[in-house]
Amino acid sequence: MDTNIIFKEIGDFITNNDNFLITAHFSPDGDNLGACIAFYLMLKDMGKSSIVVNEDLIIDKFDFLLENKSTAFKQFSEMDPNVKFDNVIIVDTANIDRIGKVSELISEKATVINIDHHFTNANYGNINFIDGNSASASQLVYKIFKENNLSISTKISDAILVGILSDTGGLKFRNTNVEVISIVKDLMKLGSDLADITEKIFASMSYKETMKVNKIASEIVLYEKEGIAVAYNDQKMNPLIENEPVLMILNSIEEAKVTMFVRKADNNKLKVSLRSNSYFNVSDFAGKWGGGGHKNAAGMRYDGTFEEFKKDVVEKLKLEVSRG
Repeated sequence: MDTNIIFKEIGDFITNNDNFLITAHFSPDGDNLGACIAFYLMLKDMGKSSIVVNEDLIIDKFDFLLENKSTAFKQFSEMDPNVKFDNVIIVDTANIDRIGKVSELISEKATVINIDHHFTNANYGNINFIDGNSASASQLVYKIFKENNLSISTKISDAILVGILSDTGGLKFRNTNVEVISIVKDLMKLGSDLADITEKIFASMSYKETMKVNKIASEIVLYEKEGIAVAYNDQKMNPLIENEPVLMILNSIEEAKVTMFVRKADNNKLKVSLRSNSYFNVSDFAGKWGGGGHKNAAGMRYDGTFEEFKKDVVEKLKLEVSRG
């Protein structure tokens, strides 16, 4: 479908409706939250009612984007399961299963807007705006607002910038192209402070959180022959707030072509983030367990213990990486 038609359909949808559910994949990251919060703030400015809901908690360091976090954001466990939403906006989520339990809040007659930058997106929405060439979902949200001539406040601009910076590694990843730089320039003109926001999301971590990250980093296992590094954390024993610092440490390991960060959530359910700095497509690999994402960044879940995970998933990964 022509993108101009999609822009108009999304614009008409948010203009003509009210009471929106905004959500994205569990284990929210900066792009996930940036895109969700930008939509929440825009709808608020339009006089619309909405709420951001995620299966997991919002990361504290992003609190500066919201004046009233308790009103804007709810963890699924805080929601009344009997309340259903007819108007739903899902961002940065390739497969609707990745919003987890939040799907229980979507009514059977709901209109779902699906905005994503993953090539593997399943086009599960009534309206789908998918651009796998985009560096972030927040970048797509910016385009929707601009194409519909919606007024972007500095607060909305800040949320979009957080999303773009998060998914480009502070404009250091290879997905940082001319369009990304142009949008960042526009956001700065709208009042966003690039240096301040970069420091907030990349250079700030409490001593307590630093110690948690150090514990995980000290136990990283490197399979040197295959070039795979694996980190593990039991979230009950060592409740880490954010995954990104560990992922950055993993990605800095010179010998590692592929990395995995495995978190034990509850019971024996594991959440897994995969990264690749080589030819290896971690999205295809994660897809074998119902996950997905990008060639160089993906996620998945696994039902079982970490020992079972190593025998099953890690051994298969070692074989596939070795085959080239």
